[in-house]
Parts: sequence; structure tokens; C-alpha cells
Amino acid sequence: MAYTALNLITDVLLDMGVIADQETPTAAQSAGALVKLNDLIESWNIDPQKLYGATQYIIPFVANQASYTIGSGGDLNIARPNNISAAFVRSTSQAVSQQQDIPIAILNDQQWSDIPVKGQIGTYPYAVWFNMTYPLIVAYITPIATSTNYSLVFWDNNDNATLSLSTTLVLPPGYKRALKYGLFLELAPGYQIPVPAEITTLAATSKMSIDRQNLQINTLETSGATRYDILSNTVRDVQ
Repeated sequence: MAYTALNLITDVLLDMGVIADQETPTAAQSAGALVKLNDLIESWNIDPQKLYGATQYIIPFVANQASYTIGSGGDLNIARPNNISAAFVRSTSQAVSQQQDIPIAILNDQQWSDIPVKGQIGTYPYAVWFNMTYPLIVAYITPIATSTNYSLVFWDNNDNATLSLSTTLVLPPGYKRALKYGLFLELAPGYQIPVPAEITTLAATSKMSIDRQNLQINTLETSGATRYDILSNTVRDVQ
């Protein structure tokens, strides 16, 4: 039997004592709990440790176009990403089996600001700056691509979608438990129900479990005399 968002809400309200065994939530209770559940998921979507996968998106380059908007109604018409984790340039002139992926640097605000000439042109870019504006993200590339045989490929870690009551929850191990106890904490104040210490502990340990499961440690590789700047996330040679 499919386990839906309504099933999760029912389980939580039952554990809270708001409804009795074999009862179902009222329409108002379900709607209110769904808002809190989606608020909880939205907060998880900006926490990389809560995200368990990534979705790949592709923006074909337009000759001499310096920037591309990403989001609803943008050049790439998708839900606005929250966490762009990686990117590269893909050569698309060959057959799919022979297409090559070319590394591209993702610049932070300061690194983009430090580029003296931003209007240079080239076959394909070596760097991209994602200006995380709202509601549209703007991706600026350098140099500006003159060839349409390349695309910008990036990964978005925003995998937790907005739920409806009928949404079937298909989640990795540990997520249902974490959502259940997280929702308990979200709903308890509204019902003026004190949260038992064991529920607080279960909510914390459940979140810690999925944090550990999703933890990715990046390797910093350097050669020669180099210095790492933690503020700008850059490595430079030391003379």
C-alpha cells in the first residue's frame, strides 16, 4: 500500500494525541499539517546535508549570449534551484556516445568581480558565475561562447519537492522517520502540546543519521607551494 503525505500526517497527529486510533484528520487539520510539512521540506532544500540526490540540467549556448536566466519563465524554464553543486561544459557536436565534458570553474561573487574584462568572447567558457537572485538565477559565463556546439550542464541538489496530501512518499531509508519527528516538532506549538524529551531526541538523531548518510567530503589537491584561502575558496601559488 502506498504511503502518502496524508498517511504521514495521520501518524504524527495520532502520536500527538490529536486524533484517536482509527480516526482520520479533519480537512482543516490535514491542510494545516501539510503547510507545516512543506515548510519543513523547504528548509531542508537549502541544507545540503538533507539532500540525497541531484538533478542534471542543460542550457544550450546561444552564440554571443553573455548570460542565461534559470527559473520559472527563464531561458531554462524550471523550478528555481536552491543549491547548484557542480557544473561543466559539454561538447554537443558529436554523437551522444562521443560527447566530451569539459571542466568549468564555478566562481563566487568576489572571483567574478575580479575578472577585469567580462565581455571577452571565445569558443566556449572556462568559468561561470551563478548570481543567485530571486525569482530567476542569472548564469554569467566567461568568455562569452561564440559556438552553439556547446552547452552548460549543472547539477541541482534540490530533490525534495512540494507535497500534496496524495503524494506518495518514496524516500531513502531514514527520511520518513526524520520527517515524522520533524513534523511533530513543527505541529506541537500550534496544538499547545508539550514535546516529550524522547521526541526531541528522536528528531535530532534522525536528522543526524541522514546528514551522515549524505555527507560528501571533497579532496583538496595542490602541488608545489600553494596557499588555500578559506574565505574565497581559492588556491593560489606562493612565491
